[in-house]
Amino acid sequence: MKNLLIYFKRVRKELIKLLLIAVFLHFSIEIIFNRFNEIFPGAHYIGQFFSKISIAYVTSFIFYFFVVHIKSEKDKENINEFVGHKVYDIITSAHLLIQPLMKKKDSKAQFSYLSYNELGELMKLFNKYDREAPLQIADNTKANWIEWYAYLKESTQSNIKIIFTRYIHLDTKLINLLTKVENSFFVTQFHLMTDKDAPKELSMYCVQTSAYLKIIQDLEHYAEKNFKNQKNLKSSFYGFEHIWE
Repeated sequence: MKNLLIYFKRVRKELIKLLLIAVFLHFSIEIIFNRFNEIFPGAHYIGQFFSKISIAYVTSFIFYFFVVHIKSEKDKENINEFVGHKVYDIITSAHLLIQPLMKKKDSKAQFSYLSYNELGELMKLFNKYDREAPLQIADNTKANWIEWYAYLKESTQSNIKIIFTRYIHLDTKLINLLTKVENSFFVTQFHLMTDKDAPKELSMYCVQTSAYLKIIQDLEHYAEKNFKNQKNLKSSFYGFEHIWE
């Protein structure tokens, strides 16, 4: 019963308003107006016409609610679980752009959104060619910061591509945010990071990184509002619970 009330609250407001009007109109005609004489010839038939229209709408609404709307909401819940995990993967990848840098500077540091100046000062401490990123590549060699950034960028692009396969089920706000991520300078200007003639300091990519993290911060606010239940990855989502059976 509780779930039915939740699903009912999610029905489009204009449909609920029409339902209330139809119920009110039907009972007004059948219980109140039918007790009075006709105001003009044919008034009774007009009243019966609107009464039947009201009943037809109520019947259609009940069919829509149980057959179409509830299924759609359940599908949306399942899609949200999948999409929510992917959105948080994108957010985590963005955090990892600077969290390892913060840890290198201070082992107790936790991720936080830095101001542009703070980010610039942090990134200035690192040479983009230094092999100290938290990623192992061939022959157990650590990746450099360019390879680390490329890895996170590709992971994000892959997740967005997967999310967009569910395009018809996505909220327009989420589509807008993911499109901003996809078309951010961090992604579209990544060739600047690999330019051998560019400065070696990681701070040469500070503008793109700072602007990107602002988009990610908006995405995180959206996720906290819409995908909070998917924030902590569940083993059941990946099927881990079957390993021990």
